[in-house]
Amino acid sequence: MANVEFIFIASPLLGHIMQSIEMAKVMVQSDEDEKLYITFLLMKLPFDPADPNLVDSLAAAASSATHGRLRFLHLHLPPTSEISEFSSTNRGVFMNQLLEYRKPQVKDVVTQLMFTLPSNRLGGFFVDTLCTTMIDVADEFEVPTYVYFTSGAAFLGLILHFQSLRDEHHCNHITDLIKSNTDLVTPAFVIPVPLTVLPTPIMDREIWNTRFLHYARGYRKAKGIVVNTFMELESHALKSFSSKNNTSLYGKAEIPPIYAVGPILNRAQHEEEKSESIMKWLDDQPPSSVVFVCFGSMGSFGMEQVREIALGLELAGYRFIWALRRPPPVDKPMDFPSEYTTHDEVLPEGFLDRTAKIGKVVGWAPQFTVLSHVAIGGFLSHCGWNSILESLWCGVPITTWPLFAEQQLNAFQLVREMGLAMEITLDYNALKDDKVEKIVSAREIEVGITRMMDGTNEVRKKVAAMREKSKLTVSEGGSSYTSLKILVHDVMNNTR
Repeated sequence: MANVEFIFIASPLLGHIMQSIEMAKVMVQSDEDEKLYITFLLMKLPFDPADPNLVDSLAAAASSATHGRLRFLHLHLPPTSEISEFSSTNRGVFMNQLLEYRKPQVKDVVTQLMFTLPSNRLGGFFVDTLCTTMIDVADEFEVPTYVYFTSGAAFLGLILHFQSLRDEHHCNHITDLIKSNTDLVTPAFVIPVPLTVLPTPIMDREIWNTRFLHYARGYRKAKGIVVNTFMELESHALKSFSSKNNTSLYGKAEIPPIYAVGPILNRAQHEEEKSESIMKWLDDQPPSSVVFVCFGSMGSFGMEQVREIALGLELAGYRFIWALRRPPPVDKPMDFPSEYTTHDEVLPEGFLDRTAKIGKVVGWAPQFTVLSHVAIGGFLSHCGWNSILESLWCGVPITTWPLFAEQQLNAFQLVREMGLAMEITLDYNALKDDKVEKIVSAREIEVGITRMMDGTNEVRKKVAAMREKSKLTVSEGGSSYTSLKILVHDVMNNTR
């Protein structure tokens, strides 16, 4: 068999890029015949503050681990004059516009790449959750596209369910079907889903109609959908995709094969200088004694909420490490959270002195590394899917505080359907239309932390059991290990 080349494209957000690099790496490593090659096209946003050396170091490590069969190419940013013509002040819409702009460039890059690699056959494209517009480019090369879905199977099911309602039942929007205060029955969930936890990308008419509806249609067009989850975690959602008596729960349009290959986790070390200080502090703490407070690279709060968090931590009295980020300026809505010059400017007076013996406030923390440390006993989290998988892998209980995207749905699934987390809040939404920041009180935070850190609670036992399952599933003979092998076999043998 000739070498087969695949093109991998991820949306230009750090979390998506890191997870997609890891996915590409494990695919190449799973090909025992060493005939599978991947070229990963790297994109970045012009306003992304992430250290460019971080992505480069991850790429170099992945390339080395695959003996050069995973390669990386940077796509250059458009000229500043053309970027300024993208009039959107919404980060998601901007990324859509940028991806559309990239399509001719991607076609040219792939054409040139295959010219320089005459011994390799172009096998297809892999695109992540938000890059389905690139299916058009794959179609021009007459090769299949696979979607790498970076969230959970239940969220995928929800999207496909609403897409089938729109396209097959002519429902313009979910709000046309439901009454207020009515929970939603959907195939991907065992129990009805409250409207308050439905993701903004689905509930917001403009976002749904202009972006996510098109993504969903792209998922249906794909040759397969690869999901970063595993059967032992989301058995109901994954089984819901199987047809029964030639009847699908997701409408008449066919759903391509689903490959559950998770958990896919990027465990690379980076920013070692900052990590060293954090890890040294953790080394001095007793086992399972520290609360890790982290809302991801995109999470931040205004001063009033920051002070409530600080007071809640003081009231709870547990050791803590808190990754505290500065929110973007009000007049720059597409900017990302950044570092504070000094945390004194936002924290209550004397907080750092009063908690000096039990707490550490940082601007950035290597999340997976911290969660892996024996001193961590609980995780106050925004419930991004990556964070959930990392926490379960490390056996660390979560107390939920979702912010945006599908995080409210993830929190609901963890707490109410799986019993794998406790809640501070399930329906907090940083993107509410009223633009008024909801304040979670110090008392609510104290209660949530105290319940999470109780060593006798049932959730802690369930998380410990799921930790073992998450490791077994990617081991030889496990469900995700097997699914990954099937995926590699299929992509190497499928033709359009």
